[in-house]
Amino acid sequence: MTLGLPGHLARDSLSRALAHAGHCAAWVCLGIAVIIGVIGATSSGDPAGWTGAVLSAVMAVLLLLVARYPTVTLTLIYLVAGTGTVLAVTVLVMDPAYRFETTNNVILALPRVALILVGGAGAGSVLAITWAALGYGLGEAASFLGAALAGGVWSPNIAAAMAFGILVVVRTFDGVSRRSDSRRETGLHRASQQTRELAIRHDYELRATARLHDTALSHLVAIAAAGSGPVDERLRDGIRADLGLIVGRDWAADHGQGPDTDGAIGRAAGAAPTTISPVSDDDAPTLEQAFSTAANAGLDVRMTGDLAVLGLLGPARAAALDAAVAQCLINVARHAGVGEVELAIGFGSGDVTVAVMDSGVGFDEREVPEDRIGLRTSIRGRIEQEGGIVRLWSTKGVGTTVVLTVPEGGE
Repeated sequence: MTLGLPGHLARDSLSRALAHAGHCAAWVCLGIAVIIGVIGATSSGDPAGWTGAVLSAVMAVLLLLVARYPTVTLTLIYLVAGTGTVLAVTVLVMDPAYRFETTNNVILALPRVALILVGGAGAGSVLAITWAALGYGLGEAASFLGAALAGGVWSPNIAAAMAFGILVVVRTFDGVSRRSDSRRETGLHRASQQTRELAIRHDYELRATARLHDTALSHLVAIAAAGSGPVDERLRDGIRADLGLIVGRDWAADHGQGPDTDGAIGRAAGAAPTTISPVSDDDAPTLEQAFSTAANAGLDVRMTGDLAVLGLLGPARAAALDAAVAQCLINVARHAGVGEVELAIGFGSGDVTVAVMDSGVGFDEREVPEDRIGLRTSIRGRIEQEGGIVRLWSTKGVGTTVVLTVPEGGE
């Protein structure tokens, strides 16, 4: 019973709603008491009727203050005033002239029920039951004392006892049900948190797998393309740097290769130079990792379009696109059987697109084994994590085209 509210709001809101319902019932009782007193005073000229009506009206006003300002002080004042009212009305009603045999009558039930439905300061079922029990006890004590002073017979008031019992049942059910709802809400929160943790873990594992795959494979391709003899020192330094990255704490992050000391794209000894170089603006994203990979693998890259459109991407998204393009070039070097590849870069409809095209042997994507993670993880996984898509067309004996599209912006 939470009314669709969050747990921390439902408790106070429901408690106030139940207290307000009790106050309305108490005002009805006190209003009836005032009417009975006025009718008795006007019809028979009995001044006791006016006394009872005034005391009931005073209780109604005090209850209004408790409802408006639910403080402990006002609650205690209402209970004290209500106890005095019950005592006075009991003395008046138990006068032998009114012929009431015991205190178990409708007239005395009205102020006693209003005393029980005090609501009181604080929120929660326990506090509400505590205030109601105090009101019930004080009402019983005042009724007993009044009966003794008037020489009447005291008897527990059934209507007041029933009102107290109903209030206890309602408040107890409310407290138990809200505790059960709180446990369910905690379980849902825990399940939601576990789902988020699994998603984060999956994302981390995907990045880690792609990084490890790309690093190992790119260096193996570069070493193979270098041919016999000593390995180029810059390639050796790159291998050392990536090895240090893999054994470090941030090994699963996407890192682009740093610029060479001479400003050129790093390449293995004997590798053919690339046709295009990155833009000269040091602050703009480039396909530096992709060009470096192509150079190390001995690929001649011919590019159309403007690298400046990469500046529309955030650094992380640009790095992911760069790494995915680099993996495409590695696949060309390993499988296509050609030494040239074309890159087309463009921007349209809010998306940055890079197409990697070769005229190699081609392949059937359906025949790629499930354990091959290059296309599935290093390319598709990276791009899809950035909200992009990968489209691939390949025909055996004709060539392959891979189109990588990511939306502008990003981190």
